[in-house]
Amino acid sequence: MIRTEHLCKSYCHHSHYEVRAVYDININISQGSFVVFSGPSGSGKTTLLNIMGTLDRPTAGKVFMYGEEITSFSDIALARLRHKKIGFIFQNFHLIPRLASWENVSYPLIPLGISLKERLERARLLLEKMGLADRLDHAPEELSGGQQQRVAIARALINNPEIIIADEPTSNIDDETSVQIREFLNELKTRGVTILVATHDAMFEKVADVVFKIKNGRIE
Repeated sequence: MIRTEHLCKSYCHHSHYEVRAVYDININISQGSFVVFSGPSGSGKTTLLNIMGTLDRPTAGKVFMYGEEITSFSDIALARLRHKKIGFIFQNFHLIPRLASWENVSYPLIPLGISLKERLERARLLLEKMGLADRLDHAPEELSGGQQQRVAIARALINNPEIIIADEPTSNIDDETSVQIREFLNELKTRGVTILVATHDAMFEKVADVVFKIKNGRIE
């Protein structure tokens, strides 16, 4: 489903010193697999996920998705690919402060021209599944960290994605919610969704099909 060839990403500081965030990454990810990228902070996990999720572009190397090289896609083509195929769960939730829970969840449907009534209904069903039926009209500031993360997961699922990319999804929430999120992601995997997780949480390794250990931008 996803393949990388000699993937590299470098950044140049003002001193013209080059930092290699990821270097020579060659991986194959099968459809429906649960893949964990583990490693210390600054190891390159998030950069790698962002590139595979089309949020960033590599300095060198190639990314293939569904057998097609996407590295040279235009920004518009990549945006369409994200809308159709990928759901994102971020460490800091990235919810829109002024919007209610259901509005945050349904926000990705607006560019698709889906009616307000259908957006509300699809968001309501997902939030009920997340145990947030009584929080549909609550703003993010009225929710706990765990509730915000569940809203963010519902938003990631609103387009029925084939790929879920989660960057430290349990780092800012309580232990009980962390267990729920791990179980929920594993349930998605049983339905054929491909799960990619960057995490410090060793418990994810117990449900993963593959674990890539990353250090200094390289797979060990």
